[in-house]
Parts: sequence; C-alpha cells; structure tokens
Amino acid sequence: MKIIYKLKQIAVCAFLVALAASCDNDLPGVGGAEQNYNTAYGLIKANTNLLLFNKAIQLAGLEATLNTNEDFTYFVPADAILEVYLVKNGYVNALGYPDITLVPVADLKQIVLSHVVKGAKKRVGKLAGVTADYLETGELTTLANTANPDLYLLGVNVTDGILKVNGSDKPATGLDYYATNGFVNILDNVISLSPPTPVISVLSQSFASPGDVVTITGSHFVKVKSVKFGETEAVFKSISKTAIEVTVPADFGSYALVKVQTEYGISNIATIGVKFLVYGDNFSGAPAPLSVGGWGGTQDFQNTENVNRGTYSIKRTTDKWSAMYIQHNPVKIADYGYLKLSIYATVSTRILFSIGGTSDDDGKAIDIKAGEWNNISIPISDLHPEKLGTNVNSLFVKEYSGLPGIIYLDDIGYL
Repeated sequence: MKIIYKLKQIAVCAFLVALAASCDNDLPGVGGAEQNYNTAYGLIKANTNLLLFNKAIQLAGLEATLNTNEDFTYFVPADAILEVYLVKNGYVNALGYPDITLVPVADLKQIVLSHVVKGAKKRVGKLAGVTADYLETGELTTLANTANPDLYLLGVNVTDGILKVNGSDKPATGLDYYATNGFVNILDNVISLSPPTPVISVLSQSFASPGDVVTITGSHFVKVKSVKFGETEAVFKSISKTAIEVTVPADFGSYALVKVQTEYGISNIATIGVKFLVYGDNFSGAPAPLSVGGWGGTQDFQNTENVNRGTYSIKRTTDKWSAMYIQHNPVKIADYGYLKLSIYATVSTRILFSIGGTSDDDGKAIDIKAGEWNNISIPISDLHPEKLGTNVNSLFVKEYSGLPGIIYLDDIGYL
C-alpha cells in the first residue's frame, strides 16, 4: 500500500509540473485556414486545445443552446488552464487527476455561461478603414448574467490591441478567431462572476441604541443571509450591493461586533459602541485628561464647532508631524480587542495612533478622509500588545502626512 501511495504522489506531482509547464507555452491557434466557414461553437468543438470546455458544454446540457446560428462571442480557457482550475478547486479523481465530471451540473452551467456573450461579432484588433463592432474596454452581460442577475458583469480590458478579461493580468492567448456567427477568444484564466466575500467599510454610527437604524456601507452585499450584532441576528434591509440598513437589536448593550453573511461568505468585523469610554463629552467626568503632552499644535478638549455625538469633541490644530499625548484612567488591555474612535479632518491626512507609547514603531497609521467623520476601529493586535504590559493609560496621536490642518476627535474608547 505504501508503494502504491508513493506512486500516486509521484504521478500527481508530475501532472502538476506538466500543467505549469504547459501554461508557460504559447497555445496553438484555433481552427485554421477554413475557420471562417465554421460556427463559433463549431470552432470550439473542432479544436483539440478546447476539449474540456466543449465537454463542459455537453455535461451542462447547453449544446442545444449554443450550437445555433445566433451570434455569440466566446471567451474560452484552454484545456491546460481549465485543468489547473479543476485541481485548485478539488475536482480530482482518486489518482489526483482533474475530472470535470465531478463538478456539479449547476456550477458547470454557470461556468460555461460566464464565458459566453450573446450578440454581434466582435473583434479586438482594429482594422484600418474598417468599421465594425469592436471589442472595447468595459463590462459585458454574459449568458450567466441573464440566468442570474446577482452575478457580476464580465470585465473586459482592451489596451493597444491586448485583451485581458475578468481582472486578469494575463493577456488573452488567442484573439479574433472568427466564425460565421461570432468570435472565439482564448483565455489564460477561468472567468468567475460570483461575488467575493462581503466587506464592511464603515457604519453610519459609532454608537447606537436599541431600535436605531444603522447603515452599513461596504461592497459585495449580494444575497445577504444575515446581519449579526455579536451572536444576535438583526432585522435588515438590503439597499444595494454597497449598502444595508440594519435595526439595532432590542438586547443591544453598549457595544457589539457586527458582521454580514451572504451566500458567498462572511464579512470582516465592524464595531459599534465601546466597553470602556475614554472620551465622550469628557474624561470620566473631567473636562481634561489626567495629563497632556506632545509637541507642536494646540488642542481644545471642550470644542463645540464640530461634534460627532453629544455636546463636545476634541479639536486638535496640527503642525506637520506634531503629536499629542493624553493620559486617562487605566484599562486592563487583555479585556479588549479594539481601540475605537471617531475622527474628522479638514484635509485628507494620515494620523498615527498608539497606546502606551510614543514611538512610531508602537502605533498604526490610518488614512483619514476629509470632510466626514471616520469611524476607526484598530485591532489591539496591531498596536504591539507585547510591549504594553497589563494596563494601558495613554493615547498618542501624531500627524503623519507632513501637512498641517485641523482634526476633531470624539467617542474614544476600547471594545
């Protein structure tokens, strides 16, 4: 048994090496001198480098759909590329070789349709003096989009006659293989139009109360299954692929970790509220921190010009590379996972934050958008907890863009 297993390992390794080598070689062209007398589907069916895609069409039951005289533009991965895709996604037989018959029919159908655009003939290489329906940079609707409108559109980039598809940095291997009813382009990648894992960028509120409606802004909010505050599922309304409105649950305390789950994955974590409030309108009832240090610039701890929540905020007028150090009541750092704060800048800038130290190496620099409140959550793991000891009682804020300006800080705490 050990000998058989070893031979299997050797066979799989040899196969993958062969695949890698084949991907580096130029792929032969499609068709031949008489290629323009064949349909686009006929070109694919007759070409020995596209056997797997043709087999996928048949297994998915799409031959009757595509083997017609309708105009189609195909973007087809060559066999070597599809084999790598199958291995990468675990569609291999008992010996470890790629096996397209193992792909579920529904998935196979989506894969095939994602590579086909219905419509007039299209060319990549423009011909002097010839007006035609040239393939241009932009987005195309595939047959998969027609079947499932939640899928992303096909991104096409044509620059100086070079075609790149679906965000790939690899040029298409073969171009302008024309047929009686369309074109076939040979790709060096497999197209996927399924949305990626959702991403939360920001919450509309840094603090909230039960019943508040909070807008979650981000990307890839497609087929949202749930929005959770901690382990509690919240009532939500999908607004678009970049926005969700969610109602804060009735049992919400003072903080929560928020995440979005779609059919395509679970998002990163956003935070709302805090466990320990360093500064809301004051420092534990005092208008100023226990002590203040730093260099350059000025600060006002009871500013009313620009406030995120409540009555006051901290106004900091910065010189370039200036810094402010404030001391507050100690917190046991092991009890918290994030430093949270809201910051507003009059000009786009970069600010370094650290806790328990004043060295650049102790902190994390964050890009701040101008003209809006930025709700920032910095993982404690990014602030070098190995240097902090048991308790932390300070916050260090440094202008890190080399540009003077004004920033406002509010709702500072730990979560």
